[in-house]
Amino acid sequence: MTRDHHANPAQEELALAGADTLPASTAKLRRFLESRLFQNTILLLIVMNAVTLGMETIPAIRSDHATVLYRADLVFLTIFIIELGLRIYAYRRQFFRNGWNIFDFIIISMSVLALPHAFSAFRAFRVLRVLHLVTVMPRMRVVVSALLDSIPGIMSVGVVLVLILYVFAVIAANLYGLEHPELFEDVFAAMYTLFQVMTLEGWPDVAGAVAETHPSSWIFFVIFVLIATFTMLNLFVAIVVRVVEEDSDDLEHVLVRENAELREELQEVHGEIVQLQETVSRMDRALEVLIQELPKRERGHEG
Repeated sequence: MTRDHHANPAQEELALAGADTLPASTAKLRRFLESRLFQNTILLLIVMNAVTLGMETIPAIRSDHATVLYRADLVFLTIFIIELGLRIYAYRRQFFRNGWNIFDFIIISMSVLALPHAFSAFRAFRVLRVLHLVTVMPRMRVVVSALLDSIPGIMSVGVVLVLILYVFAVIAANLYGLEHPELFEDVFAAMYTLFQVMTLEGWPDVAGAVAETHPSSWIFFVIFVLIATFTMLNLFVAIVVRVVEEDSDDLEHVLVRENAELREELQEVHGEIVQLQETVSRMDRALEVLIQELPKRERGHEG
């Protein structure tokens, strides 16, 4: 199996597992499924399918080419079903140990269910298969992995943010609720208003309306924006950046190890080639000697 970064690492690991005990046909099928040509072809079809699904949303194109788009959709779906069946056949139970395989299986299953018109809305979800592109780009895998790994930290920051929002909402409801019930009537209305302020969407209008009755309210809003918007946003960014750096280091180590293993394999192959060359040279010399001695032996037999 080729060791290229276009191949899915998890799938490549499955292909290598138990390769010595696989039937020759199954091993050959796995090598074909993991080849760069096959994967690039499937990815091209995924992108083309995503484009056709997008074209179906354009009224002018849909009205003039509805039949062509529908038939193209059936062709793409048939190819994807065949590809999925080949992978399931090649990897058996190991197929479902890869998250991207499960993702593809769910999407294709939804696409099959969408064949009846009653479930045609499911067909649009097959465009999610374009996310499979991230598996062939190491840096994109790092970003996606970092987003997933940063979820616990982001959730912790989110809890802190909700607490800050709640505390400031209670304060705002008590300070400005009577004069501005449409903004701070109770804690829930105040949290909604402060959430809008936190997103910096129209917050000068809110602050200006409150300042008409409370001239010093700008202090409250400035402190809230500094804490809830700038500080917490920087915390979110810092968490993601830290996880990306850690995952990048891990990926770099993996790539270095794979390159070292590849060099070792190349050296072994080179050594085997040298041995074969020496063996062929010895056989050539032995053959030359035999050819030279053959006439002498024939003359000896004649004598």
